Amino acid sequence: MKKDPLEYIKVASFVIIAISLSVIAWNSSKEISYLQEIEDQLGSIKVALNTHLER
Repeated sequence: MKKDPLEYIKVASFVIIAISLSVIAWNSSKEISYLQEIEDQLGSIKVALNTHLER
């Protein structure tokens, strides 16, 4: 039995959507890591400033 060409298009569309969502999730996780590093550095700066101001 021959499959409808629209079924192939539908499956291809779902595959493209799934790949796109995984790329978005991967990029988001990279950005979260980057922002957490910045947050850690800002915490270190805050501690250093507080230590300096207490003197």
